[in-house]
Amino acid sequence: MTYNTEAIVIRSQAYGETHAIITLLTPSGTVGAMARGAKKPQSRLAACVQLCVEGVYTLSQRSGLATVLQAEVTHVRRSLHADLTLAAYAAYFCELATRVAEPRPHGSEALYRGVRGVLDRLEGGADPRLTARMFESKALAWLGAAPDWSRCVACSAPLREEVWYSARDGGLLCAACRSRHAPDAPGFMHVSPTVPRLLSMMTVTPWERLGRLQLSELTAHQLQLVLRTQMEDFAGLHLKSRRVLDQLIGK
Repeated sequence: MTYNTEAIVIRSQAYGETHAIITLLTPSGTVGAMARGAKKPQSRLAACVQLCVEGVYTLSQRSGLATVLQAEVTHVRRSLHADLTLAAYAAYFCELATRVAEPRPHGSEALYRGVRGVLDRLEGGADPRLTARMFESKALAWLGAAPDWSRCVACSAPLREEVWYSARDGGLLCAACRSRHAPDAPGFMHVSPTVPRLLSMMTVTPWERLGRLQLSELTAHQLQLVLRTQMEDFAGLHLKSRRVLDQLIGK
């Protein structure tokens, strides 16, 4: 079967000396594909196997890996390769996308638009740390690992001024329910009442409507801790690119 599809490269690795195996995120899910000869200096496929590149791909597939027959690149995103920090964030977003996405044809067009949105936002000069928090909150929702951030995960009461995060419960707790936890329990922390509102907004609001948020250092730090703990301890996401990014920016 031969078909055309819009796609974003979310994983790329060399195969032998001249070939590349890529993972394409399409509006209907991920596709693994072999790009033969793409690593040759003059290959017409060289540009289409770079991470974050977007284009229209012509694929041939029977079973297993597809073969890239040709590709028309529509968005190269050069700045995400030229800057070391942006490249590290882009690699993190792409690895997270590979863990969230379903194989074609069971994927989600919303996820495809979301990944395109986060890469466009990163390329457009938005704060990469805040962009990461936005993408993490959406990724947790796509995975089904995000609670209703506006309510207590234990009793479903609306959250007010006193809010705690509990890794054990996988969400936020109200003042009445926090008494069941030891203050020094792992993954248990007091957070600003701004955090639930931000998490709720970032989870459901489309990229184009999020704008540029201004957060205090404390709120930004708490958002990072909550989302990191939720991803690792509750959703089981331990990403190599996250560790590389931590080393680069010093967390």
